[in-house]
Amino acid sequence: MKTSVIICFYDRLDLLPACLDSLRESSSEFHEVVIADDGSDEGVVKSVQELIGKYDFPIIHAWHPRQGPRRSATRNNGIRHATGDYLIFLDADFALLPGAIRSHVEAAKPGYFAAGRCKYTTEEQCRRILVERVSAKVLESIYTELSDEPIEKEHRRFIRHSLLRKLRLVSARRVTFGGHFSAFKKDVEAVNGYDENFVGWGGEDMDFALRMVLAGFKGTSVIKTARVLHLWHPSEMKSKHWKEGTNMDYYSRKKIPVYCEQGLVRPNEERQTLKR
Repeated sequence: MKTSVIICFYDRLDLLPACLDSLRESSSEFHEVVIADDGSDEGVVKSVQELIGKYDFPIIHAWHPRQGPRRSATRNNGIRHATGDYLIFLDADFALLPGAIRSHVEAAKPGYFAAGRCKYTTEEQCRRILVERVSAKVLESIYTELSDEPIEKEHRRFIRHSLLRKLRLVSARRVTFGGHFSAFKKDVEAVNGYDENFVGWGGEDMDFALRMVLAGFKGTSVIKTARVLHLWHPSEMKSKHWKEGTNMDYYSRKKIPVYCEQGLVRPNEERQTLKR
């Protein structure tokens, strides 16, 4: 099974090297990295291409023109460029501990997706990671400093909701990826990837997870085993509350089709155009 790691990225040249450095120790567990770039400017693109040359694992830089923040379209572009059978989705502000990729790969089985969560670093902890050379020792130390309680809580919630959905006692809308996750590429294609009607940030992961569940795919938790740190940075949302925005209005519509119209393949396009 060939595995692709897709990193959603825009302009964060301060954090991307730490994310890639953290993948070094797991490089035998994946086949390629795809940096899905949401239209970074020419200077950033040049720096990314120079950065890619420092790593001994294959890295594809999948760029598309900037039209404001488009996380759904960015993820879809990464999927199109990925050649793997199994896809692991990350963000550029993640640092993975050893074993995180392996946990996703071991969870891979037909008809399932795997969902994980992160521990959130403080500004000081993030500074330590960026100033010191990224290593398993540093990441392990900081991960241990942070409480396990939120991770344990998220894992229990995921398991509980999965059981309640099976018994039809809770809405499928309660499922969420909300961090790092993985799935077979053919399963992602079955729901036509991300709905690009979600523009900006917020709601796209919830919609994607919901459509995966509605399509009959089941979730498994790697929340406790795939250990990932979210690197601190100033909030990009500022005062805007995305849960009150147009994306959530769109997500709240009564009927959501499993196969979104504006996704990996758009109307009038042939499914065979997807890059393998």
